[in-house]
Amino acid sequence: MKPRILRHRIERAAKVLLLVQKHTPEVSCQFHPDRGAEGHLVVDFEGSGMSRGKMAQLGKDLESKGYRFTEKKSPWLGQTTFHGRADGRPCVLLTLPIVKDRLAINENEPARPFSFAE
Repeated sequence: MKPRILRHRIERAAKVLLLVQKHTPEVSCQFHPDRGAEGHLVVDFEGSGMSRGKMAQLGKDLESKGYRFTEKKSPWLGQTTFHGRADGRPCVLLTLPIVKDRLAINENEPARPFSFAE
């Protein structure tokens, strides 16, 4: 990837990371600049001690910035993933741990639109 393109992707991700740090400073984050059109920012809430309420505040703030979310539950992995997309910005993946249920495998369950404002 050319330096200028990478720098722009990192700058856009840094703007999103400011919001993440504001609401949930103890979460684990990873940035994958080569995934998707603008990169992926993965925010993992497992083991962070952050509450679902703080994640909801972060989601509301991201929605006010133009992100639209979908929710996908993966009980066999023990997580729920909220995938946020916005034009010209990196995708945000919020992963929240749930109870693992290896018997509830449903690979065909589609991602549903989700809003933190509701």
